[in-house]
Amino acid sequence: MNAAARVALTAAVPLAWLGALAGALLLLAIDLLCWPLARLGRRAPRDDSPPTRDASVVVLNWNGLHFLRELMPSLQVAVARCPGDHEVIVVDNGSADGSVDWLRAQCPWAKVVALPTNRYFIRGNAAGATAASRDLLVFLNNDMRVEPDWLAALLAPFGAPELFATTSRIEMQGTRRETGLTRCFVRHGELRFVQPPGGPGAGQPALWAGGGSSAFDRRKYDALGGFEDLYYPMYVEDVSLSWQAWRAGWRVEYAHDSVVHHAHRGSAAKAFGREGLERLDWRNRELFFVRNVTDPLLVLAHALCFGWNLRKQAALRGVPVAHGVRAAFAAIPRLPRAIWLRQAARLRHRRSDRDVLRASGCVSGRPTEANS
Repeated sequence: MNAAARVALTAAVPLAWLGALAGALLLLAIDLLCWPLARLGRRAPRDDSPPTRDASVVVLNWNGLHFLRELMPSLQVAVARCPGDHEVIVVDNGSADGSVDWLRAQCPWAKVVALPTNRYFIRGNAAGATAASRDLLVFLNNDMRVEPDWLAALLAPFGAPELFATTSRIEMQGTRRETGLTRCFVRHGELRFVQPPGGPGAGQPALWAGGGSSAFDRRKYDALGGFEDLYYPMYVEDVSLSWQAWRAGWRVEYAHDSVVHHAHRGSAAKAFGREGLERLDWRNRELFFVRNVTDPLLVLAHALCFGWNLRKQAALRGVPVAHGVRAAFAAIPRLPRAIWLRQAARLRHRRSDRDVLRASGCVSGRPTEANS
């Protein structure tokens, strides 16, 4: 981005704020019009019977042969140590580094789905889910190494009818901190996603199940539509899916004894670069709010503080505020789809947004160990 474009986008912050305010009022008007239909369909019966503990482990790969050499031996051990009839599926996103040949020669126990081009995270994992045949879907990034009891600990909680997903404890390689215990806090109209330190204990709620280290009840995953193409190519799709699961009356649990070691953004950084990833994440967080949050006070607060939050997020991310304006404008073509999904989802809601925050262990104010 050249200097002139950056200045122009920075000057557009007031315009973006006015657009956000007008959009929030329109959104609430649409919610009001659709409210009677949502009330009529909300109590429809559904099948919440628990699944078996048989899992399809889906690994997504793109030019990650060096990662697979570390992941696959550890994954083979973890699958062998977990009771049940499991399968491993590696979806290759059109790699050019010999990944497919290596997998077929060295890992005959894994099914390889070789895609001709890079479909990135959401569509690549969709191809894996299509190929999967078990009751549980486990998504695992290729830039991981798993502990021997990772899968057994991840699947152990399944059996409760209200359980939607479990998510692993993450041990990071590098400076960025992720823990797997996912929460958020509300500040200036924003839902700020955080990962405080986790601790042992069963049944701990998590706001979302990370798309690269979690297990999902396949029936519930399909009922909610899986990782939505609204967020293509990646980011925040796992938060959105889990938010909808909480609103449907289900729950997500943190599995402290299920441990993965993660080299953050090992493949994505090569495809998009740091600034590109930041813009994708920023754009999709705005789409998340439109698609999911229906509490009128939260919607209005988000719009009223939009300009402030653009500048605050730019400072937190260490990028010019123009990047935030650009990300917000990039969300505009996807807003009609987000609004449609928002209204369709209201038929499944059993909890309010504030009920979700309480049930998932989220807080108001700033946690002392929060890392967004």
